[in-house]
Amino acid sequence: MRNETSHKASLIQHGMKRFFAGSYHGTSVDAVLDEAKVPKGSFYHHFGSKEAFAMAVVHEYHVQSAARLAKWAGAPDMSAAERLHAYMEEMAHRLDRRGNRHGCLIGKFSLELAPSSTPFSTLLSTMLSTWKASVQAILAEGQAEGSVRRDLDAADLATIVLSTIQGAVLLCLAHRSSEPMYVAAATVTKLISE
Repeated sequence: MRNETSHKASLIQHGMKRFFAGSYHGTSVDAVLDEAKVPKGSFYHHFGSKEAFAMAVVHEYHVQSAARLAKWAGAPDMSAAERLHAYMEEMAHRLDRRGNRHGCLIGKFSLELAPSSTPFSTLLSTMLSTWKASVQAILAEGQAEGSVRRDLDAADLATIVLSTIQGAVLLCLAHRSSEPMYVAAATVTKLISE
């Protein structure tokens, strides 16, 4: 029998798959429990509610996403513009591997839940702000080294980069093609380069 930690991890893993495949409102707790093969009592022990569960799932997604960006942020022998380009191309490759059917869970929940749930809106806003701060740090480093344009503020450039990424993800899902993300990566590189 699995221990409590593996129950929690399994629920989050299966919840993430379910939320990507459907939606928050279209995902039932029972369906997640059935796939994860975890008793209902364990679910309520760890999360207490479907909303708390979804918050834990999107938090795990955010941690994984932040780790991917951190990998590129610290890449040696690359300019800031090259690091951001490589990060966006990795996103395009991930979209390809998933058949352009799984986008960004933060973006997905922002569309579905942020307008109606203050706790979700607050959580997602914090995650997006953290993501923006990480991109902004790369851009500011690029401005200091001379590879990123200095006529625009790094914070404003970071907002443009994140908006472009989220828009490209939506286009990739709608067209079932990662081409928009590849185009976005190339265009962002031209936009931010000195």
